[in-house]
Amino acid sequence: MKKIRSILNSNYYRLSKVLMYYFPSMVTYWDTMTPCQISSGVNAIGKYYLNFRSKYNYPGNFSVNGIPRYNLTYEIEIYNPTVICQYALGIFDLLSDKRSEDKVLLEKFIAQSDWLVDNQQKLDHGYGWYLNYDVNIYKIKSPWISALTQGEAISVLSRAYLLSKNNKYLDTAEQAIIPFEYKVSEGGLYNYFNDILIFEEYPCNKPNVVLNGFLFAVFGFYDLYLTNSNQIAKKLFDISLISLEKIINFFDAKFWSQYNLYNYPGTYLASYKYHILHIEQLKALYYLSGKEFLKETYKRWEYYNSRFSSRSKALLWKLTNSNE
Repeated sequence: MKKIRSILNSNYYRLSKVLMYYFPSMVTYWDTMTPCQISSGVNAIGKYYLNFRSKYNYPGNFSVNGIPRYNLTYEIEIYNPTVICQYALGIFDLLSDKRSEDKVLLEKFIAQSDWLVDNQQKLDHGYGWYLNYDVNIYKIKSPWISALTQGEAISVLSRAYLLSKNNKYLDTAEQAIIPFEYKVSEGGLYNYFNDILIFEEYPCNKPNVVLNGFLFAVFGFYDLYLTNSNQIAKKLFDISLISLEKIINFFDAKFWSQYNLYNYPGTYLASYKYHILHIEQLKALYYLSGKEFLKETYKRWEYYNSRFSSRSKALLWKLTNSNE
């Protein structure tokens, strides 16, 4: 029965991914939109740069301590640190709406932050959170670390420190920045694409820059720098902007954005969800940095999305070339 239910859910999920190209509101939890929620520069830690409130409505099971469990298969549940971070950021956004006065929400947020502290593991360099599943498309075997996960965890922990002033959250965030200083081949998170330094969401056997994962890492750098003027975070943030200016046009397919550059010069278009996510991430990073190339790019990609022909062309490509 569980297997049948899983198949039905999977088919519904695929259908929703098709419909969202034309009816964006018809999405599942995993594809909910996270729009930019800043409109100017930010000089202090506050609400997250994207609106993650929808991530609070987690549809899966929770542990007795209130930590979300992730359905790896229809019969196996695991703790996924990325899911936990996004749930935590959703809680924090709701807390920001209530000026941290909701004790239940505050306890939930601290529980997620404590999980990150308690489950950080020693890596080859620094500390981080392992993802315990294989990613066959990139030939990645469990366990592995991710720039996206590290960046989002830093963003959560920076906000936990803001609320509590407990140094354990700041110490854990500072340990999590260290893997970004080491190459993937050394067990770290940076690599080079066409001699451009990149940070890898999916570190694998060749440069594999995934745009949204790179950008979530950059938000983490900025948050740690805002928290305690961390100079490693500032250096990584500045380097990232230089790299993004050099690499961003590789992601432009002239009618839609690309999800990754794993098979470059081949094409791998972003799904509707990720195309919109790219726009909102670039918009937020523009407000944080003031870099005009980011504004030019997100405006162009907004134009692509406004065209029925571009959305249809992107959908046709996804249907015939991708299982995502």
